[in-house]
Amino acid sequence: MRRIIFLAFVVLTTGLSAEGSAYEKALAHYERKNFDACVTALKGAIKDAGDAADMRILAAHCHTARKSYADAIYHLKAVLKDAPERTGIRTDIVNLLFQSGRYREGRNSGYKYIEAFKDEDKAPPAELALATAKNCLAYGKASEALALARDAKQSSDSNTKYSGLITETRALIAQANLTEADISLSFAESMRESEVHALLRANISELTWAQQKFPEDKRAEIVALYEKIARSENAEIKAAAQKNLERVKTAKAS
Repeated sequence: MRRIIFLAFVVLTTGLSAEGSAYEKALAHYERKNFDACVTALKGAIKDAGDAADMRILAAHCHTARKSYADAIYHLKAVLKDAPERTGIRTDIVNLLFQSGRYREGRNSGYKYIEAFKDEDKAPPAELALATAKNCLAYGKASEALALARDAKQSSDSNTKYSGLITETRALIAQANLTEADISLSFAESMRESEVHALLRANISELTWAQQKFPEDKRAEIVALYEKIARSENAEIKAAAQKNLERVKTAKAS
């Protein structure tokens, strides 16, 4: 369900120097999904290159593919330091921090980068707001996530708008604002089909049940919702449904 997009990734098509040749060799390894060889090919070249930004970005791709997120972030931060004009890197770093579970750092970095755009008299990208919102929500800052998600959903890009709506829905559920969560989710459902909608609908139904003090005659209905979702082939959705199913089964009616 989570996807990392490097906005600043540039594929060089010509190599007039030793550095360019090294890049092309590493890129060939990357395209063959031989990520270990790609990283090895880039190590010495990055040290020798005067301007290693593109090599570092390629290295970040390789490390991400290997789920070596700390190494990927290290390279992207180096690019941002040496080539601050590549502002898309900011969003990529915040996304990677989320991917690696470093939610507090992702939240703090997101706010820092948002302020950097404002200091440059530029509007922060919706993608950066979205990445920061996801970290805020995972870190337990639902109100912050909600505000940022509402910025993100104003994007003209349909993917960012959709993800903004989903993050908004999750933030509203975290705040137990189920009426607005239902509205936000309905907008997302109108944009595309996704199994995550059923999971969020079940979350809303479960919280409604909880607000009603867990009436026993409604338990089977909630259990059935999660049991259906738990048959999903999507591992992340299946795991979430199974976890929620256990919680519903053990919830005490009052």
